[in-house]
Amino acid sequence: MKFFYSISISFLITFVLITPLHSSPKQIILAEKQVQNSVEQQLDKGRWELIMLWATYCHVCKKDFKKIEAFIKENESIPLTVVGVVIDGLEEKNKANQLIEKHKLNYTHVLTDYPGANEFYQTVANSELMGTPSYLLYDPENTLVAFNPNSIDLDALEILVYE
Repeated sequence: MKFFYSISISFLITFVLITPLHSSPKQIILAEKQVQNSVEQQLDKGRWELIMLWATYCHVCKKDFKKIEAFIKENESIPLTVVGVVIDGLEEKNKANQLIEKHKLNYTHVLTDYPGANEFYQTVANSELMGTPSYLLYDPENTLVAFNPNSIDLDALEILVYE
């Protein structure tokens, strides 16, 4: 009986540990403070990293979701990872998650508030966060090469990543 119990517990633990790996690859990280650390932990050396700061109430952001998805599909040869930074505040996790599900945003999102996002943006871009959407682009060496406090410019993005 102990053997059966041990096997059952082992199976249950394995199932719990493996299940998240086979579910949706997106994840929401709550980051009231240390937004920069939360975002930088998502950066992969050897890949372009596009950080999109967005809000659930931002209509331009929702249009940009589609533009980014199309860009990724059209440029599959570019190793590009997207990380979202949602500035709605920690209490809006459910609202953010619903929008992430609706738009099938299968990448990691860091949930913070405007002051946390602004501090992160100022530290990295040396510029005030003017609103959403805003973007930061890191090269494969994890060096910031561009920032854009506006809707995404796919032509500019293409020029930068194909240099």
